[in-house]
Amino acid sequence: MPSAKRIPSKRTSKPAGAPAAAAEKAVPSSGKTASAPRNIAAVLGRKPSRKAARDMLLIETRRLRAMFSEIAEHYVANTEGKIASIIDAIEAKALPAEKIDGMLKAVRDLTVKPQKGRRKDLFRIEKAAESLLKALEE
Repeated sequence: MPSAKRIPSKRTSKPAGAPAAAAEKAVPSSGKTASAPRNIAAVLGRKPSRKAARDMLLIETRRLRAMFSEIAEHYVANTEGKIASIIDAIEAKALPAEKIDGMLKAVRDLTVKPQKGRRKDLFRIEKAAESLLKALEE
């Protein structure tokens, strides 16, 4: 009878049935596993190579970029929602001329430079929207 060739098995880092690693501890509140430790050097017991450190930096920087975009999208959506509610309130109410003049002055006094994309311009627009909301509530 011909001998069967033995296929070498790939050895994993943990044997079957071994307890979960420290990086995979269950989080009791969500039922999910905790994320891996942030300090790779501590896990490896040595300083990561320059290439590995560079790759980690690239991954983390891309993650930072995605977080920034998500936060910016939410901020824009919230501020646009406030402005849309102001528009709806102005359309729904008959406002006194004095109030309209004050609100127009607040909008016209707003100085922003959209082409520069500055945070202070976003802040000024948000404050103007809040002042309009406050004027509508009076």
